[in-house]
Amino acid sequence: MKTILVVDDEVKMLDIYKTLLNAEGYNVIKTADAIDANEILKKEPIDLVLLDLRMPEISGNILFDMLQSFHKNTKVLVSSVFNVEKQKKIVRGASDYYDKSQGVEVLLNKVNSLLQSAL
Repeated sequence: MKTILVVDDEVKMLDIYKTLLNAEGYNVIKTADAIDANEILKKEPIDLVLLDLRMPEISGNILFDMLQSFHKNTKVLVSSVFNVEKQKKIVRGASDYYDKSQGVEVLLNKVNSLLQSAL
């Protein structure tokens, strides 16, 4: 079973993502901050990080830079209220980008595509 780490400071979004992704058959670990996410990444094998950009204390782009340095093989799907083009300017080199206004189907297609390519 593939494991997804969801990093988003909005508790409602964490719960929605967990419900959706569990229904797709994924193991989901959720956290509301980048520091906790980094600790989880040190201890757990994570296949995909679903990463929000706007978070208190440490933003998603800083966590992405840490992932690039210490967890290079972990795929990252940036998930933000910013449109995809702006996300690409903020975080260069993510596996994919998701604008939260794109809807659930787009998110699930992107997650499934990224995790299928990891087989």
